[in-house]
Amino acid sequence: MIDVYQAVADIIRTTLGPRSKLKMLLDASGGIVVTNDGNAILREIDLAHPDAKSMVELSRTQDEEVGDGTTSIIILSMF
Repeated sequence: MIDVYQAVADIIRTTLGPRSKLKMLLDASGGIVVTNDGNAILREIDLAHPDAKSMVELSRTQDEEVGDGTTSIIILSMF
């Protein structure tokens, strides 16, 4: 289970902080998405593991309730 949290966090950890980087993804229709928003990144990737899906739900809930901190909540959920 810890490996799942680590894998998901590794996907978005470079989008956190003052030296954050953008991620370039292909969406379902083949379009290019460039973002540094953790929630947007997690929405675009296909995750099969139940724990990984719960992390996406956690990020989505954070975005709905607060509007920010989606990457931080995923990084902090590892601990």
